[in-house]
Amino acid sequence: MKLKLKLSPAKIFIFALFLGIIVLVRYAMRDMKLDVDLLRESLMRMPGLVMENIQFTREVSGDLWRVKIPYLERDGNLFSVKSLDVTREISNDNGEWKFIGDEGIYSLDKSVASVRGLHGKLDTKKRLWTLESPRLNWAQENNTFFFPEGLMIYDSEFLLRTPVASMDNSGVILLEQGGVIQWVKPAAK
Repeated sequence: MKLKLKLSPAKIFIFALFLGIIVLVRYAMRDMKLDVDLLRESLMRMPGLVMENIQFTREVSGDLWRVKIPYLERDGNLFSVKSLDVTREISNDNGEWKFIGDEGIYSLDKSVASVRGLHGKLDTKKRLWTLESPRLNWAQENNTFFFPEGLMIYDSEFLLRTPVASMDNSGVILLEQGGVIQWVKPAAK
């Protein structure tokens, strides 16, 4: 049984998380007013690079994104981060999203990323959603997000758990091995 669930906030979160990882080095270099192309060529020839306490803020489509990474290490075409903190302030006071990943890795040559220990809060005017997943994989080639170790989304009324899920670029979540929705709000008396 395939169950499709359109969850636009999760799509935006995941896109933002990986956008932050993918463009982190480029934005950091631009913020430091370095020649991005010259520095990129030099970095590709270096055996390794470590950066600490990286923070940047960007406005994208009217929303303010803040990214904090305490530790980033580059080894060849692999970028590893220890902890990742992403906050999105949605324009027109439409809420705030916060996402934390325990660790992540991005492969420059394969254009794929993986984040472990993903936790997030989607605070909107109508609801407060919590999202958790042990691992999230992303591939630029088909722009899909894959939760191979499960996904859990919940709020004050319901809880959705699935052992495996994927999401396409339109925000449709596919519960590939089914899932369980549990109503947690007590019935009115």
